[in-house]
Amino acid sequence: MRITVGVKSLKEADYFLHNGADEIYFSLKTVPGHRAAAFSNEKELLDSIKLAIRLRKKTMLGLNAVYPREKYPLLLRHARNMTDHGLDGIIVRDPALLEYFNGKKFRPYFVSSILCACFNSQAMEFYQDLGVRRFTLHSQILPQDVKMMVNAAAKTETVVFAPCIFLAANIVPFCLCPYPESRDPGGARLPDHACTLRYKCGGDDFRMLDSNLYFQADMLYDFYRIGVDWLKVPRQLNTPKLIADFKITLFLNQLLEKGIDRKTFAVAVAELVKRADMNKYGKSYHFKPFPDKSAKHA
Repeated sequence: MRITVGVKSLKEADYFLHNGADEIYFSLKTVPGHRAAAFSNEKELLDSIKLAIRLRKKTMLGLNAVYPREKYPLLLRHARNMTDHGLDGIIVRDPALLEYFNGKKFRPYFVSSILCACFNSQAMEFYQDLGVRRFTLHSQILPQDVKMMVNAAAKTETVVFAPCIFLAANIVPFCLCPYPESRDPGGARLPDHACTLRYKCGGDDFRMLDSNLYFQADMLYDFYRIGVDWLKVPRQLNTPKLIADFKITLFLNQLLEKGIDRKTFAVAVAELVKRADMNKYGKSYHFKPFPDKSAKHA
């Protein structure tokens, strides 16, 4: 599998592109609707695209929010400017925005956001008709379901988060609970915890299956065997944690590519994540700068 990493600065782009990432994705703070973990200025973003082109790596722009329709022309200009500078594709959440782009004859390489909540092949077909060519699959989709979806969706790519690194506890876009104000410098309203509330599905209470590291390792092993194309490392304000997440994802992917057996892989995942103690880095949405000691290329 190839690895895509969310970045928010040229320094991060340089580090990840030189240390094993196949792609970076990002957004720009000045564009409406984007969260704090984004580039603060356009020049650094464009320089990151140039760097990726030079290294023969890919870049994706995140427009994965629901925007007011009056902002659509601004978003179109922004997206076209990025693609004119060599951007490879755009991550989109809202079908209405995809329809607008199609109506303006702007149809680059589209990626569906995890927030599209695309859970079956019928949903994939719907987004394919709007030009989507890569699907970000939600953590709640189990490998057996992914296999059927992949088989039904010809000529598309799929991407998953490594379950032992990022496992959404419930369907992200449908949680309407108010979140407390975070303490990040941008003052953005960000979640203090993943949503674990039950919701109704067919009249019954439903929530994601509880799992441990061995279960999550089995999921990742099966995703690889099924043929999922990309592993995604989520962007965040906490750069030391982002680097740690990336290193674990990269190492586990290398183990899979070496042909390790399922049982040995599960033990490796459990031991590695426990030993790494990810809690020591703090919350992903708390701002922590790039660690100078990690700035050198591996």
